[in-house]
Amino acid sequence: MCLAHFVNSCYARLEELSRSTHTWAIGGTAWESARDFVRECVQTATRFSQHVPAPSNLERARLVDIATWATELGRRLRRSPRNPVAITIRLMSEQPGGLYWEEETYTLDISCHGARMNCKHAVKNDDVLKVLRLDTGEQLEARVVWHRLTSSGSYELGIEFLYGGSSSAR
Repeated sequence: MCLAHFVNSCYARLEELSRSTHTWAIGGTAWESARDFVRECVQTATRFSQHVPAPSNLERARLVDIATWATELGRRLRRSPRNPVAITIRLMSEQPGGLYWEEETYTLDISCHGARMNCKHAVKNDDVLKVLRLDTGEQLEARVVWHRLTSSGSYELGIEFLYGGSSSAR
């Protein structure tokens, strides 16, 4: 495959995969296909960047962008299965220099590594939130991994538990 075809096809596929990663089940066909594509995409971009003659600055920038995007997408692929469980929680945010807020919401699904939920407050990737289970009183910190604005004006977000797993969320 030539460099121009590789760049165009990668951008199209990465865009498609970026919109659908949250719906895949670990080990499923779409998940396996995406994992393989992400791995191959990074390896091929690296090989193209080392070709002789060297790619132009624009081509090199596109290859770096593709490798970075594929790597970030790879991090979003499910590490463990999601369970559709609604647990009532309180989200709290106290960002440096930001306003303190808290809200009561519930999980849409959970895994041993994180959860997906709705939130009325604007969040950014890498924000750290405190999550309090209202049924058990257990509290932990989590990092916002992804977020998107919903048609209702609230946010759907995915969080990753910061201590590496959550036996209490199972």
